[in-house]
Amino acid sequence: MQIRRYKHFASVVGLVLGLLCAVEAAKVNKHKPWIETTYHGIVTENDDKVLLDPPLIALDKDAPLRYAESFEVTFTKEGEICGFRIHGQNVPFEAVVLDKSTGEGVIRAKDKLDCELQKEHTFTIQAYDCGEGPDGANMKKSHKATVHIQVNDINEYSPVFKEKSYKATVIEGKKYDSILKVEAVDADCSFQFSQICSYEIVTPDVPFTVDKDGFIKNTEKLNYSKERMYKLTVTAYDCGKNRASEDVLVKINIKPTCKPGWQGIKGPTLSVTLKRHQELFVCGTLKGKSFYSIPLERD
Repeated sequence: MQIRRYKHFASVVGLVLGLLCAVEAAKVNKHKPWIETTYHGIVTENDDKVLLDPPLIALDKDAPLRYAESFEVTFTKEGEICGFRIHGQNVPFEAVVLDKSTGEGVIRAKDKLDCELQKEHTFTIQAYDCGEGPDGANMKKSHKATVHIQVNDINEYSPVFKEKSYKATVIEGKKYDSILKVEAVDADCSFQFSQICSYEIVTPDVPFTVDKDGFIKNTEKLNYSKERMYKLTVTAYDCGKNRASEDVLVKINIKPTCKPGWQGIKGPTLSVTLKRHQELFVCGTLKGKSFYSIPLERD
């Protein structure tokens, strides 16, 4: 009976020793971590969260097996992922391990990114395991994977007009296809937010219109005796609906046409005194003599 007990005890001891040997053997760091070869990410400027495809996960074949809990085997750190290392010059990103046992990690921006300065970033990344023992000896690294990150734009800039003001002169009684063009620009980096989608005449009740390209034209024939100059306030909107930081002033002068007058009058020379700021327009010449038009003063 006692011999049987010894045999049973020896069997249990042998099993435990075998498990311990297996655990010790598993502590040898034989394999390198594994990650994907290429990653693509998107990050919005002024944010630090990078949406990565595929997700950043490092795998290691040295990860310990899950033994039965009744044996109370202590898991070691062999096969765990201790970190990720980014390679490249002035890379504004860092990689962080979220879970050493699963190898899950994230990439995030160190500082706020500016799409207007740089739209895309490319660098390489490596995973490294925790090595062997408490000192992390025989640490191994994965291959280098390439990471491409695109910086998405936010609509932080408003349109700005190229000129401080615009002016043009038209002849009364004519309808123009285009009198002049106003133009605004936007400093945002994306096509959507950097494009000017529309212009608008803010001044109410004026006989002018502006199209999406900034061309201004009159909607009716203009009359010098009614209005000699129009002052318009024009604004612009980008495709993200941001309004121009400052509206622009447009001055349109109306030039009178020459009207029929007296001809062939003989007698003393006609003398006309112009009032201050009164305009005198040359209508044409005949036999070396000029013909003038003097607009009548309104009451």
